[in-house]
Amino acid sequence: MNKKALLEYALFARKELETQITLSLNEIGIYDNKIARANIVGEYTIIEGIQQSFPKRLYGLRERMIDSHFKDEKFSSVVEEFAYTWFNRIIAIRFMEVHDYFPHGFRVLTSRDGSYEPEILKNIPYVKDELHLDMSICKTLQEQDKTKDLYRYVLFQQCKALEKIIPMMFGDQEDYLELLLPKNLLSQDSIIRKITDIPDEDFLNDVEVVGWLYQFYNSVKKDEVFASKETITKDTLPAVTQLFTPDWIVRFMCENSIGRAWLESNPNSPLRNEMKYYVPYPNEYDKNSNLDSVKYKSLNVEELKIIEPCCGSGHILVYAFDLLYKMYVEKGYNSKDIPGLILKNNLVGLDVDKRAAQLAQFSLLMKARSIDNRFFYSDREVVPHIFEITDSSGLIEDDYLNNLKSFKFSEESLQMAEYLVTSFQNGKTIGSLLKIKKLNYLHLISEINEKENNEIPNVLQQHFWNYGLVDLKNLAIIGDILSSKYDVMITNPPYIGIATMEKPVKDYALKNYPDSKTDMFAMFMETDLVKKNGFLAMINMHSWMFLSSFEKLRKNILNLKEIVVMAHLGAHAFETIGGEVVQTTTFVMRNCIYKGEGIYFRLVDSLDKEKDFLEAVSQ
Repeated sequence: MNKKALLEYALFARKELETQITLSLNEIGIYDNKIARANIVGEYTIIEGIQQSFPKRLYGLRERMIDSHFKDEKFSSVVEEFAYTWFNRIIAIRFMEVHDYFPHGFRVLTSRDGSYEPEILKNIPYVKDELHLDMSICKTLQEQDKTKDLYRYVLFQQCKALEKIIPMMFGDQEDYLELLLPKNLLSQDSIIRKITDIPDEDFLNDVEVVGWLYQFYNSVKKDEVFASKETITKDTLPAVTQLFTPDWIVRFMCENSIGRAWLESNPNSPLRNEMKYYVPYPNEYDKNSNLDSVKYKSLNVEELKIIEPCCGSGHILVYAFDLLYKMYVEKGYNSKDIPGLILKNNLVGLDVDKRAAQLAQFSLLMKARSIDNRFFYSDREVVPHIFEITDSSGLIEDDYLNNLKSFKFSEESLQMAEYLVTSFQNGKTIGSLLKIKKLNYLHLISEINEKENNEIPNVLQQHFWNYGLVDLKNLAIIGDILSSKYDVMITNPPYIGIATMEKPVKDYALKNYPDSKTDMFAMFMETDLVKKNGFLAMINMHSWMFLSSFEKLRKNILNLKEIVVMAHLGAHAFETIGGEVVQTTTFVMRNCIYKGEGIYFRLVDSLDKEKDFLEAVSQ
């Protein structure tokens, strides 16, 4: 994989998109320091201080954008959000066109023959039905020789057509993004021209390319935040904590947790020969060990539950998908049915970063499509269980409780809503570390769905209806996930000292994670998401093994859990991080005590950690 090309493109795309989106916002009277008034005059939108008139429909799009983003957020933060949304969409479309995943068969950003116009633009009559193109618009733009405007229209319609299959990334609830699509897309130095600097092979080899682009896109913001030494907030947390996990470490964690559970229940499984990072139990039949009493037996693959609470762009989930697929095949399932079953039954991912959640959902969908070429267009409509963790600030501003009462929600739902709103006030920074009570959140979700299908809001209720109910439903879904138990929790958590965080996060850590409160990575070792006898697989900073501040954490682990296998990596485990600051260890723990013996690999001084690990395992 050409990491240099990925880095250069990601940095260029970020700067270019933020520049173009700022210009687009300024053109419709939205500035860093003010928002110009707009009115409808006849069939046109007139914006104060702007000489140009706009179509009437722009008024509604602009008002929705202002209402959703510019009331409480900083201009620069909104520009950043719009930029990464278009970045995600562009790399997703590029991945799909290189893999020939579009049903119309044409490339959307490029042409296979290297010509100026993207293939889709030369084949409008053949895609008009699939993309719901208004041919009168296309004809007018063609007659006026407005090729760039025509392409922007076609590209946005392609994005809308993808909403059904990739809802987080292409959902039409943000249809005002049409206003912010760069106008220079067909110029030589545009973001879609430059993407061809990345070899097609990098997109063809693996969906992993998406994760690398995401990390490189964040690298500038990460450096800026660390250099500023300012308090970490919900706006900066994602950039400073995202770290792409090396492939071999992902395999080590998955094979020694998910794979281990499977081999315990299926000791003769051929999967054993395919998991080269799997480490067998030592002295498995030692009479002093209680291992047999805690092993998985008669495991139904459809009931194997896995959570990635800091899923990033989905790298860990994608390899977990691969393992699960082989398990389903082993049990005789039809290969075309397996992707939908995995997404429906087995995998859950959470992240505080919306763009990461979008990419994780996309990565799993692409994995499913690589197996079933009809997956996007079958009747199953399976969407991966990947969710952005949000906070409840919008609901509080919306006077959620009185609005719910006006829709006559049940007392049970009202109480549940109050609990969720209180619990998620700092959800964007505390994230999956939130400790949530097990309540009947499905009841609240069901009641929201019922109201949405049967109620008609009045003018005063409209904003809460459009935004508040969506936010509340999402909190109920996250609440249900965080209050459930899983066979395997597997993650590369944030490495962030709690001293750099805002006071509410510090207070939450002190109250709920007193033995691990100094750093988020350690706090994730104390979450309560894993079933009894289940597995916790992580890579994190190795300081928890040595520092006196983690002494109580170590004692708790020794008293309540058992380390199955650990590879002490030390420095240089991540190829994009130099120096000695980030020193790590990766391990799998079991949520029980069985008096077994863990296996430990010291790779601190190794120059090729993967190679040395594999050699040690084979001995």
